Amino acid sequence: MVEFAHILIVGNGSLALQIAQSLAGEIAKLSCASFCESPFSLFSTWCKKNAIPYQNFYDKNALKAFLQTLHKETLIISANNYYVFPQEIIKQPQIKIINYHNSLLPAHRGLNAQMWSIFEQDSLSGITWHCVNAKIDCGEIIIQKSIVLDSDETYLSLTQKQLALAFEAFSEICPALLHWNLTTSLQKSSDSVLHKKADLPNGGYLNLNWSFEKKFAFLRSMDCGKSAVLPKPKVVINGKEYEILNYHKNLQSEFGFDLTLGETQ
Repeated sequence: MVEFAHILIVGNGSLALQIAQSLAGEIAKLSCASFCESPFSLFSTWCKKNAIPYQNFYDKNALKAFLQTLHKETLIISANNYYVFPQEIIKQPQIKIINYHNSLLPAHRGLNAQMWSIFEQDSLSGITWHCVNAKIDCGEIIIQKSIVLDSDETYLSLTQKQLALAFEAFSEICPALLHWNLTTSLQKSSDSVLHKKADLPNGGYLNLNWSFEKKFAFLRSMDCGKSAVLPKPKVVINGKEYEILNYHKNLQSEFGFDLTLGETQ
């Protein structure tokens, strides 16, 4: 078993915060970092208030340089983190890295997995904690938990469920994780599609010729509430392009929805 000299949480938002809070009383050498996190986030604020060493990096090369200073046995917990660890870091024998991913891997590797799960009308979504290896989201699985998708699930609602489930799963594996005494399993396949940040369902455009179910799945998959995580979906009607600002089911209407539209420039 490994005895870690240092535990580093690299992440953003509520999940990184919950994990830091759960470890702060037990781990003497705990530090935290973020990549492009808001300087006023609850995570960064809590770390500073509780004297937990914290750094927020806006440049990936600066973060890489920081990680290269980790010469002792270190566990890195990547929790809701958008930084891709470079090979030079992954290959370091003294560093072990685990990552949270918001899908049942190997399905929907990459970014915005919840969006793709809803758009593709999966019956199940979920979360995965996995080891980090040379290929993105392809490392050995530590734990997975499933979420049954209902017909009204949105990007926002699924994200909230996944984050709660991710912390629940982390709490289960934590005792074994801290001594690197994990039971893992290989992913069934690493050939699934890798979604990039700019990728959107149908390029971000609603196809009015889709079935009602597919149109509804598209709208829900890009429904982030008041957040601006994703761009507004678009639609072309009579040759003119609009942003979809809001939508409501109305099976009596022409498209099956009442759409609140805004003109694009």
